[in-house]
Amino acid sequence: MAITFDILKPEAKIFQELKKNPSWWAKFKNDSSLYIEIRKDNQVNVYFEGGSVARIHYCSKHKKLQVFTHHKYLNLPAPSKSNAYIECSGIIDEPKETNSEILVCDKVIERVKTCYSQKHAINGIVDKEKWSEKFIQGTLITQSSDFHLDSEFAYNDATDKNRIDLIRCDNGVITFVELKRIADGRMLHKTDESPEIVDQMNRYKYFITKYSIELLAYYQKLYDVKAELGLPVPQIRPSSINPEPHLLIFDNWTKETTGRKIHRERLIDILNREKINFSIQTDL
Repeated sequence: MAITFDILKPEAKIFQELKKNPSWWAKFKNDSSLYIEIRKDNQVNVYFEGGSVARIHYCSKHKKLQVFTHHKYLNLPAPSKSNAYIECSGIIDEPKETNSEILVCDKVIERVKTCYSQKHAINGIVDKEKWSEKFIQGTLITQSSDFHLDSEFAYNDATDKNRIDLIRCDNGVITFVELKRIADGRMLHKTDESPEIVDQMNRYKYFITKYSIELLAYYQKLYDVKAELGLPVPQIRPSSINPEPHLLIFDNWTKETTGRKIHRERLIDILNREKINFSIQTDL
């Protein structure tokens, strides 16, 4: 099946309705710990630390916005064994209790933060070595609104499935970024043969080069949609595509050992040998 990049429609009804700024949408937008992504199928996702808070969809049958969230964030039972998500547009902007100023959406946000932030926590603190890739990704996004444009970009063609973690736009140049923790098993073999990440980055490079014109047009549309909805966007609209994907390695090791030192040195040598564009980050 051929890739189509023209499904995203800036004039889609969902974006027209969101411009009316319903109260729950304003709360999502104004919470700096959340981030919001526009999807190519004209849907919108709200995230916290890489976890989905809500999926927003326009229902043409009922002619209204629909909001889907996990049942546990509403403190309600799951609709069925096969479906954990509840459509809550009818209650999300209602008071949690009679005469209360706290809305259902406030409680949803509160429960999401509790569920995600307290994973693996001891006395409210998560050991850096236990930080998940999703947590790292989400934190990087909320800290980089001046150049962050998109995340979890997914497109499949007849030969490959591509899902790239981060898309940034610096001075109008779009760069696709793959995020990996340093201990990820796909980063290094016991021998010096090329690890899986090398094939992955080369596949991304081929994909970006092959579809550079379509990708630029797509991200110009996405940029415009985000800007019109009042979402954070880079200062300069996309004008070109960087053909080289970037590998961002997050080194979350806090205890230095001989084995880890050798692992790090071998990884750097192999990525340099394979001419992979990469950087290593050690903190958020």
